[in-house]
Amino acid sequence: MRYLASLVILLASAGWCGAAYIYEHKGLVEYRNSDKDEWQRVPSSGRFAITAGMHLRTARASMAEIHMDDGSRVKVAPLSNFTLSAEDKQKSVFGLSAGKMRSWVKKFSRRFEVRTPSAVCAVRGTDYTTTADGDGNTTVEVSEGSVLVGDAAGRTALVREGEMTRVEMGGGVQQPVVNPDPPSGNDASMSGARELARREIYTEISKDAVVAQAQAEMQSAEYQNRKTAVDAFGRRVRMEEYTIRPQDDQFKYVVLNTRGERFDFGKILFTFNTALPSDLSAVTANMITSAGSTAPSVWLTEMNSVMSNTIDKVTEDASGGAMQYNGSITNPAYNLVFGTYKFYAAGPDEANDNGGLGKWLWTRTGYNVALNTNSGITYLGGSAPTGDPQSSPSGADVFHTYLKNTYSDGTWIAAEDFVLFDDGKKLSSGDFGGGLAGGETVDQITDRLNFERVYTSSLFDGRTIDLMYSAKLLKDIGMIRFE
Repeated sequence: MRYLASLVILLASAGWCGAAYIYEHKGLVEYRNSDKDEWQRVPSSGRFAITAGMHLRTARASMAEIHMDDGSRVKVAPLSNFTLSAEDKQKSVFGLSAGKMRSWVKKFSRRFEVRTPSAVCAVRGTDYTTTADGDGNTTVEVSEGSVLVGDAAGRTALVREGEMTRVEMGGGVQQPVVNPDPPSGNDASMSGARELARREIYTEISKDAVVAQAQAEMQSAEYQNRKTAVDAFGRRVRMEEYTIRPQDDQFKYVVLNTRGERFDFGKILFTFNTALPSDLSAVTANMITSAGSTAPSVWLTEMNSVMSNTIDKVTEDASGGAMQYNGSITNPAYNLVFGTYKFYAAGPDEANDNGGLGKWLWTRTGYNVALNTNSGITYLGGSAPTGDPQSSPSGADVFHTYLKNTYSDGTWIAAEDFVLFDDGKKLSSGDFGGGLAGGETVDQITDRLNFERVYTSSLFDGRTIDLMYSAKLLKDIGMIRFE
């Protein structure tokens, strides 16, 4: 059970019915559902779902970025006219009648095609640009990977990285040649994929937005878990949890809680130094500490998290992660150390402070997650907070703690933590021995355990953030293990 403590340190602190949506746009972007409908302007804020058969167009000095639930995305240039012809678990098909779009297609994703009046471009795992001119001719430029380009007569050419080709309206695919003027590498997205993922973690907290995105993401989730349990206060909680990989070097963990009309959620985005292996547990099992004198090749560099009741939120922002050798001869290990680790809280009045993170409360530097130590810490108001020291309200042998901090300007925040069985019973130090004696394995007991954290604060106007998440899903992805 020693990894349970490390897990709590890292995690416990912490709609769109279709699977394609306009994530961000600039200028005038319009849509209509059929040729008979009038053009309407895409709303200026929030994500806008697009479904199969919908037509869209961009005006001069306007552009749109479209995301799919598998992590693929498309950037549409000004003066473009296109249709989302199909979007489901098997394929994504865009019809580009005029203009230009750049596509970033995730490796091992569904089939992805861009169709123009003269060409069909089919790919998996690549970055390429398609342009359809006013005469129906098509130009394809490949920045990464390869694209199979074909015309209406079935003639094809494989266009590789750094090459381009042209397909005339009358037919015929030109032999691919080296692209003398490739698209700019800075054109990767409007804001950068990593920044988009980070922004989503911190700024999208409405129930409709969170639930709708979860519905889309669950279609391609790597791990999922659904269960109903009883919380520390006797209320039934429906939990939905899943993990997804927004980018090759990231994975995101999401948990949704529903108690009658109450809704709470948590999201954590983990970013690593390199692309993750297919087996996620190979990384997560050693994410906090890696035993031995050999440094791991993959490590956590950033962690962004939010917990919210859709009105209030607590956010954490960690960066500069690296694995640091402990120097021990008898028990050598590499421990995760963040250069900076910042903590924020917000009610509605503070929601947009610090770029959407909320009101800053403290920063730890050189934070060794495994040892829970740091080289320096600064606080709101300049002095350490006062308040109740950590206590064990249910007794020293029960996994139930309470801690409250009050800062020099009067702001206070309290965290109450529980480890519970599915029936709401608090875990005590004797439960594992008793359970094992009764014939259950440690693994079976763990599958019935849940964590619960409750935040209260002077910023929340009497409201609470109350989130439960299961030990089972965290065990499945390798973040809890037994030795």
